[in-house]
Amino acid sequence: MGPMGQQYRTFRAFKHTLGESLIHKARSLLICSILLSSMGCLSNDDDGFDWPDPTDFECNMAFEELKCTDYIQGTETPHHSVINPLNGEVWIVYLNGFVKSWDGEDLNWVADLSGIVNRCHMEQGLLGLDLESDFENTKTVLVSFIEEGKCEGDNQSDLILASLELNEYGLLNLDSLTVLKRISQPYRNHNGGHLLNIGDNRFLWGIGDGGSAHDPLLNGQNSSNPLGSIYYFSYENNTIAPVMEDQGGDPFVLHYGVRNPWRFDLDPNGGLWIADVGQACWEEVNLVNLTERANLGWSDREGFHKFDRNGICEITDSDDVGDYVDPLLAYAHENGNCSITGGYWMDWGPDSLRGGYLYGDFCSGSMWLIREESGTWIEHYVGASGGMIVGFGQSGEGNLVVFHWMGDSVVIS
Repeated sequence: MGPMGQQYRTFRAFKHTLGESLIHKARSLLICSILLSSMGCLSNDDDGFDWPDPTDFECNMAFEELKCTDYIQGTETPHHSVINPLNGEVWIVYLNGFVKSWDGEDLNWVADLSGIVNRCHMEQGLLGLDLESDFENTKTVLVSFIEEGKCEGDNQSDLILASLELNEYGLLNLDSLTVLKRISQPYRNHNGGHLLNIGDNRFLWGIGDGGSAHDPLLNGQNSSNPLGSIYYFSYENNTIAPVMEDQGGDPFVLHYGVRNPWRFDLDPNGGLWIADVGQACWEEVNLVNLTERANLGWSDREGFHKFDRNGICEITDSDDVGDYVDPLLAYAHENGNCSITGGYWMDWGPDSLRGGYLYGDFCSGSMWLIREESGTWIEHYVGASGGMIVGFGQSGEGNLVVFHWMGDSVVIS
């Protein structure tokens, strides 16, 4: 087996660089060995999936003199951050429903939504937050969460899109919460939930396929259904509206055929980078045009291949006939990898990371950067973050933050 051989990663007109040979952490391999027969680390315990015990390991950068520094330590699970333009502090979003503000020395809470957020399942919680475009005047944020509900029996907790306002004390006022959209979730997993303001109060909202395993309700290929899609809407005065011209189906659905889009970002050329968590075989990095509706294939396809509902990961030519957009890259559940965590298009942060898309893997803690060089997309191995990656963020100094499932985080500079 050669380093990063075709056995493990498949590319669309792609190259990769050496750096992950003898991949790398025996401990991470042990952690994820129990997962390879499952549906992916950010998948589903409704079909017998067993989540591993949280763990951490050494942070080790292999990419152009980058270094790791401890950022914020804790026991809750942070997964996203935004910069508050009113004071420059970093707002950190936690799965348990808290939003906390970090000024470089102290961590203070901004919101406690734990009473309205469901955490029955590992993939439920407060999933997304972003600021209104005129936040400095309106002091309004949009949030995405799974609403509180019982943990027994069928899932009765919807995915909620809502707005909230800051009060005079700089705290998000729960009494101001206005529900903007409610998405029925047939199962407790595959919720997506990421929110991204792309300017002029236009937002993207990631919505998973509804959960369980193998897309049993075939939501992914149904563009009339919000499940398994990237929603696209404008926001004004506690109301959302479709942005696109009518293309048939759900007017809010921009892209569909995704399983569980766990983060996405926009590059300066209008390319939308979507990290989509796979089932049993392949994790995907997708690159599509923001404004042209695309079908990314799930659940007819996983990676570059026809999806096998029996979990067989043989690489065979697909006989699928359909207008699918293949991923830019797909990697297998090998070398301790099990579930993609999307990151950012890096036009900020350390110089060596700029001009490419950065992402990682939940189980192995590995990180990579895809960058176009001399007309060819090339993947670089960046290093291991030292924990199980649930999300990325930006520090107040403009460096990359990596959030871990155990509650700790590191800054890459």
